[in-house]
Amino acid sequence: MRSPRIAVLVAIAALSTFVQASEGWLQDFEKAKAEAASENKAILMDFTGSDWCTWCIRLRKEVFDTASFKAAAPTHFVLLELDYPQDQSKQPEDVRKQNEVLQQTYAIQGYPTILLADAQGRPFARTGYQKGGPEAYLAHLEELRGKLEQRDASFQKASGATGIEKAQALKVALDVVPEEMVAAHYKSTLDEIRALDPSDTLGLDLKFGFIQALRDLHVRLKGKVEQGGEAVRAEADKFVAERPKLAANQKQKALLDVLNFLMPPKDNATALKLAVDVQALDPASEQGKMAENIRAQVEKMQAK
Repeated sequence: MRSPRIAVLVAIAALSTFVQASEGWLQDFEKAKAEAASENKAILMDFTGSDWCTWCIRLRKEVFDTASFKAAAPTHFVLLELDYPQDQSKQPEDVRKQNEVLQQTYAIQGYPTILLADAQGRPFARTGYQKGGPEAYLAHLEELRGKLEQRDASFQKASGATGIEKAQALKVALDVVPEEMVAAHYKSTLDEIRALDPSDTLGLDLKFGFIQALRDLHVRLKGKVEQGGEAVRAEADKFVAERPKLAANQKQKALLDVLNFLMPPKDNATALKLAVDVQALDPASEQGKMAENIRAQVEKMQAK
């Protein structure tokens, strides 16, 4: 007969298969930042839907679970798994709440999304599924990590400069980072550039005005979530209607922001219609292709 102590240990071991992250991956964002700071590494953040997202599952199987990736990736990255499963019963409440906050903070619009961030949590690159297996993916990550080195070299140059020269060096640093990340995660740097260049000779306000407006939309959408998917979609449609001069890709970015609040699918009908509409605006754009993937995922789920 099994002793009570052994029975408890077996129960804990069984539970751990559900609540622990994949081997070599953390689930705690603050711990990941602390490790990155102490070990002088970047953070690789995997936003995934482990039990519903086809491309997430493929990425893990083809890359993250391979021996070569497990051996090489931790050299430069602290690995952080941020899971958004449909079956949330197997996920600890504190992890679920943390991941919801991070989904909003980083404006995640599709899965898998891989963000590379510094030890402060400031992202400098975004990617997702890539063909070619672990070696190709590791080479891709190394190329993206080069952006961090470029960014920091410009920040270092700025630290020894003043006036417009400093503003220019800071701008060069931000030019390395995807535009949508700058307004959300480099506000203090943008404010410093504005103070150094009040007449906007470098064009920062012109460049980031729309992106900042998207961040404001993001806040308003958050307040509409409890009213349902249609209310969230209506707020985004209003944003687009008030800006008739938006380019197609800008409209796509605004509408895709809605999916932060609908994915993993909480309102399949609204999510599907949104994906179709976004794709129709420009099927060949990055946003159009993202919408096509989301549409396929939602249709597959509806067919079950």
